[in-house]
Amino acid sequence: MTQVTKRIPPYLPFKTFLSSIEALAQDVPPKIDRTLWRNQSGINQGLIMAAYRFLGLVKDGDTATTELASMAGNPPVNGPKVIKEIINFQYSAIVKHDLTKMTMKMLDDAFEEQFQVSGATKQKAITFFLKAAKFADLSLSPYLLTQLRNAAKKPRRSRQQIEEDDSGSKLPHNGQPAPASSHSVQLVSGGRLTISISANPFTMPSEDRNFFFSVVDMLQKYGQDHPDVQQEKE
Repeated sequence: MTQVTKRIPPYLPFKTFLSSIEALAQDVPPKIDRTLWRNQSGINQGLIMAAYRFLGLVKDGDTATTELASMAGNPPVNGPKVIKEIINFQYSAIVKHDLTKMTMKMLDDAFEEQFQVSGATKQKAITFFLKAAKFADLSLSPYLLTQLRNAAKKPRRSRQQIEEDDSGSKLPHNGQPAPASSHSVQLVSGGRLTISISANPFTMPSEDRNFFFSVVDMLQKYGQDHPDVQQEKE
């Protein structure tokens, strides 16, 4: 029995994603890398690159696609049209459930079934998807629109809280260490490579955080470069 490895959808703030596109307004380089967004933290740079790969805005070797060139601008005037096409393709398993009738429970279950996300990361991925769908003028059910409004009302963290998180000096709000999480890829040779982390990358010092996400980037890129072997034998 084989099981196809699930992908990790974007879970960065949608506003950060749009800002990364706008930063390319002057010109889209043939190859995209995280140094294009030096004003972003190392963690956001990694999340932006992961989002571009998932959404098909870059291809092999992180070279820019025509979709990215079409979106780039300030504001991204072609953004809604391109994002709509991307959603219908990359999130096809979600869209097929009919977003105009979907409840939050249905969307939550669909994400858990289709993607390798759980807990807070899953909620962030769902919020990214909903905001992208709204940006693309896709019709959403009243239940999903309510979720979007509720997400918009959440209080923003203070600068002090963000700095404390970046320094790694405090534990998550529940006072407990972050649970271990892992990510793996199937190797061409037939083996499987897995990385596991028991710390919360969002509270790591910058050096550790940047190193961790550089490793995650390499694993994700390897998996995308070898989609035919991304299977797990049980």
